[in-house]
Order: sequence, then structure tokens, then C-alpha cells
Amino acid sequence: MTMTLYWQTARDAQTVHALVEESDRAAALRTGTPAPHRRTAATRHLVEQGSVRLGTVDGLPVATVSVGAMPSFDADAGRLPYSRTPWYMQRLAVRPGFPDPFLGLRAIRHAIERATAAGADALRAEANPDLSDVLALLTTLGFVRHATMDTAPRRTWLQLPIPRGTGPAGGPR
Repeated sequence: MTMTLYWQTARDAQTVHALVEESDRAAALRTGTPAPHRRTAATRHLVEQGSVRLGTVDGLPVATVSVGAMPSFDADAGRLPYSRTPWYMQRLAVRPGFPDPFLGLRAIRHAIERATAAGADALRAEANPDLSDVLALLTTLGFVRHATMDTAPRRTWLQLPIPRGTGPAGGPR
């Protein structure tokens, strides 16, 4: 059975927010850590600015990731190396129990493709260090961990360098 994943710019903040919260609850159960509190207003803002990408299969929302040039955390805190044109990835979420074990990978690759096509020289992310499977996936894809905050809420900051001169399909930018 082949499942075709279609990416689009999200238009419905409620759908996105519900998917993010569902994914957060599943991760909390898996790791024994509390699910983060997500603000509906923040999701609505991301959707309104066009930063949220929604992946669907046969019309069912199965993945979401926000990616854009707007920092999703305090980018001036000195946690990450200098980048001239960074983009930021946040709110990565996948539908729990969906029968595609590579859905998270596909969402991150989509974010990387968007950042690369926009001319970013780095893609930055902030993650919960207790989500070891997410961190393993990010580092496998080339993200480098640069700092971790161990006080609540625990956070790790990562950056993926995007080589200059690459663009869609490896062509010039």
C-alpha cells in the first residue's frame, strides 16, 4: 500500500493545533515527561503568517511542521553559531499510530527543502532533550547540538548548516 504525502500551507489553525497536541500527548506518554503547554494563539499566528506546513494523506492531516525566517526562540542568546540567513523549524508533529514509520523524517526533510529553497544557510531547531528519538533523527540528518538547558522546561538547541550553492535537487541557488 503506497501512501502519498501531500504538503500544503496550513490554513486551519484548529486542525494544526489539535495535531500538535495529539503528538505532544503521545510523546509525553512514551517518555514519561509532561506534554508542553501549547498556546492556541501562537498556533493561529504561525498559520496566519504562512509558516505552517501540513502534510496530508488522502485528506487526513498526518504531519505538521512550522518553518520560516522568524526565530522561534531567543536567537541572540549565543547558543548557536553565527548564521547570516538562518531559518527556524518548530512544532514538528506527527499523527500517533499513523502507519508510516518515516513520517517524522519526511517532515524534517520537507522543512530542510523549504529552508534551502529560500536561501537559508542554516536551519535551527529547539527540542526537548528527553525526546531522544527526535534528537537522534535530527542528528542523523546533520543537525548539530550546540547547547542544552537542564532547568524546566528542558531544551536543546540544534543547527543544520546548509552549504552555499545548494538549492532544490542540488542545483545552484
